[in-house]
Amino acid sequence: MKKLLEDFVPAADEVWRLHNGKDVECRLFQKFCDEGHYGPANGGTRTSTRQGTYCCTPSGMFLGSINSNDATRTAQLLRDALAKWKTLDKKERLLAEDPAKERRNLERAEARYPDDGLVLRVHSRDLERKSAQPQEEWAQKAHNVDYAWFRKEEISHFLPAEFAKKVTFQVPRETLARLARFHFADNVRGQTDAYPADAVESVELTGTVKDIKKGQVIIEYEGKVKLKDSRRTFEGFLRGTAAWDSRKHKFSQFELVAAGLRSGATQFNFRQNDPGPAPIGFCAVLAGDKPSDKIAPAHFYGYGWR
Repeated sequence: MKKLLEDFVPAADEVWRLHNGKDVECRLFQKFCDEGHYGPANGGTRTSTRQGTYCCTPSGMFLGSINSNDATRTAQLLRDALAKWKTLDKKERLLAEDPAKERRNLERAEARYPDDGLVLRVHSRDLERKSAQPQEEWAQKAHNVDYAWFRKEEISHFLPAEFAKKVTFQVPRETLARLARFHFADNVRGQTDAYPADAVESVELTGTVKDIKKGQVIIEYEGKVKLKDSRRTFEGFLRGTAAWDSRKHKFSQFELVAAGLRSGATQFNFRQNDPGPAPIGFCAVLAGDKPSDKIAPAHFYGYGWR
């Protein structure tokens, strides 16, 4: 697979926006994806998903597609696509005009990345069970990653009004509710919907200043969360620690764990045969500065940011 990819330019993106958007890169995606495995020619509808692996030219000419995690089948797709590519001349391979001038009109969530805010990488995985039913090997090892964004003005929500030892404070419910709804949803095995607003039965987080040394304000967090809608539940505790650099005015450390019991299933999260109750854990840590750490939250459009 690695050898075959030397002849391609791999790219990954969020399919819903590409499938439904109207800017230049969405139109390019729609041009070739509708010829693929979920397109109208194969029984798909306008609302059908377009998830999968696609091969195309820079001009948007379709070369092949598949939706499979089978490496052998995917490798064959690449071979077939490369063979088609070699039969094309330059005019067929490239667009007639450079679309760079339309870049300013792209409607990407990443354009709202909070450079001066707080960005967390949220890991999710199943926790050890005392009497677990047999699971497929992939399910036993399943885990997922998402990102949680907070704007500059929301950073103060995780800080006390004054920096002094033993000072306690409450993180605002609105901030916690957004974190819980979008980032404590069971996506361990696959894609899942966010919880609706009225599913947040309770969520609270208390911060306590434990120490102050060399400009670092050490904070410990403790709280709990309870989510419930018509299909699933999650109830657990919250524990965390953070270090606020009072000189640089940013967090130098931030870790928040949510652990408890989940139950139920959503359409695409592969829990139909494993509805629980069963233990699950989420761990939010400071994200890095790599391009891959600036991916928008899966449910960013539910944030309500404009």
